[in-house]
Amino acid sequence: MTEWLAHSKGKNPPVPVQTYYKHISEVLRRAEKNVKSLSPYYKVDLDFFREAIRAAAIFHDLGKLDDENQKVLSKGGGKGLPINHIEAGTAWLLKNKMGRSSILVHSHHAYQPHYGIPSIPAELAKEEFCLRDKDVMIHTEQKLNEYISKHAESGLLQLKEINDSPTEWNGLTLRVALSCLVDADHGDTANNYGKEFSISRVEPKWEKRLESLDRYVAELGKKNKLNKRNQIRKEIYEVCRKADTNPSFYACDSPVGTGKTTAVMAHLLKTAIDKKLRHIIVVLPYTNI
Repeated sequence: MTEWLAHSKGKNPPVPVQTYYKHISEVLRRAEKNVKSLSPYYKVDLDFFREAIRAAAIFHDLGKLDDENQKVLSKGGGKGLPINHIEAGTAWLLKNKMGRSSILVHSHHAYQPHYGIPSIPAELAKEEFCLRDKDVMIHTEQKLNEYISKHAESGLLQLKEINDSPTEWNGLTLRVALSCLVDADHGDTANNYGKEFSISRVEPKWEKRLESLDRYVAELGKKNKLNKRNQIRKEIYEVCRKADTNPSFYACDSPVGTGKTTAVMAHLLKTAIDKKLRHIIVVLPYTNI
């Protein structure tokens, strides 16, 4: 089994190299774990969803097998790879009619300004350049079979033929699938460099957050204390803050300008404290008036 590299050696702090085989195997394991965790709560064509993410995980770093990229990875300390390594996996999945997997590979380095989930209609309009990097496209076409041979020689899985899903993915499904891949990829990379942390070890600071919110609201109330609307805001804040946290559902129909944002947050923080919650999720719809 030939050992090509996925990550180079770090010098400060010292970090060992990570082989291509180890990284791809671990990303695949983590991605499958993510899909399994969300499957009871997310109703999609789960078989296709799982296999599409598997295919993306297996080939997301295919371009790192390029000789020029391997030279940099073996030396370490470079300023990035000379050949766009995302292009190869994207190209291979497109050739095998795995369009949704190719979108995930194309998008998984979302911190780069020209990546992230693209406009699908705009990409389709490019025809033969759909999801492709024009700068290295010819190079990729010439080297693609070589990459696949190296991938196989490393002992990794090949592309599994699966039937396309009759159900189109909407934007949410695409983003959930991408999160399964990105979490797996970045999580394993962080683990290799000794920087991964477990969210279970991070303790929420709800009490401090609530104290801070109390101080903020108190400062707001110092101005125009006798103002009738300020008095109403104070009353609403106190009622929400002291409300019973046992009920699972509440509705607050207080009108605009009465301080609902802070008042409801005070209740949410108190609920998080009482029920030992780990997250507060706030969804704010946008209305264009």
